[in-house]
Amino acid sequence: MRLLEYQSKRLFSSVGIKTPRGSVARVEQDAVDAARRLGLPVVLKSQVAVGGRGKAGGIVKVDRESDLSESFRRVKNLAIGGLRPEVILVEEAAPYQKELYVSIVLDRGLRRFILIASAEGGIEVESSGGRLTVPLQDGQVSKESAKELGGKLGLGGASLDDFVDIAVKLSTLSSKIEAVLSEINPLAVLRDGRLVALDAKVDVDDSAIFRHPELAQFSAAESLEAEAAKEGFAFVELDGSLAVIGNGAGLVLSTLDLVVDNGGKPACFLDLGGGASKDRIYAALELVNRFPKASKILLNVFGGITRCTDVALGVREAYEKGVISKPLAARISGAGQEEALQILRGLPVKVYTTIEETLKAAMT
Repeated sequence: MRLLEYQSKRLFSSVGIKTPRGSVARVEQDAVDAARRLGLPVVLKSQVAVGGRGKAGGIVKVDRESDLSESFRRVKNLAIGGLRPEVILVEEAAPYQKELYVSIVLDRGLRRFILIASAEGGIEVESSGGRLTVPLQDGQVSKESAKELGGKLGLGGASLDDFVDIAVKLSTLSSKIEAVLSEINPLAVLRDGRLVALDAKVDVDDSAIFRHPELAQFSAAESLEAEAAKEGFAFVELDGSLAVIGNGAGLVLSTLDLVVDNGGKPACFLDLGGGASKDRIYAALELVNRFPKASKILLNVFGGITRCTDVALGVREAYEKGVISKPLAARISGAGQEEALQILRGLPVKVYTTIEETLKAAMT
């Protein structure tokens, strides 16, 4: 399991490794609020589990609040390596004078963990020739070996003290959670000589996750399943890329069958239950839109106890508040359907009154 940057930084902070102050933003207003708390300038960082975000335009410094919304939308809608972020990390800008690199990684050839460090961090570190390596005993870094390594990197004073502290804490964290990679790139030397982890990457062995319940918060499906349960929804992860939402178990299951029969692969399903208010529709769309596996959403509602107008109002509010970033096709049929169609007029949603039309729209 590869954690996102903000998730990795939470783990770093839990063991005392310093990171910049930051906040996760799902919608534009979240980013504006975070920037006001942190103070400008801030850095917007796309949260996708791939490298090369900076080169691709997924990391943007914002100096003025007037530029924040446009920059947020640009980063949020940018696909990197085929992935679009569900959230953006809004982080204080940290002026620094030098970039370092440090990681603890499992060397499968040696069958042991090694500490890797370099006096050159950043995006080209993999091709730099100045990397130093130290084999570890039982995955642990001693203060003595870390101090010796820091000296070879040219560090002294507060920078060396911080490097030793960070290397030891990084090894402790890696051993605790059975990570196959714990990386800080760059590890920045600030103007006062102190060190701070500007980026963070943690990969955990999938076969070890069951031994670490503290990591469950970072599993998208498990986290969303818990959220759904609190809302009274039934949420189940599947293997495809089309999220299915419906009202009532029978309708949802029949919709899944239709998706599969037509060559589609559901990513998950969410059962709203027999009745759903505007707020429940909004909550369901917001939750499913955050599920990384889902690239599109299919909403299938038959109005009875659930009024079609309530469904439409929930969808409209979700668009107005910016919580829907994925293509949405909706079948809304039953009580109040004509009024519902009027409410949704002009929105990006593709809305129909038959499931056949909706399936075709959702799968193309």
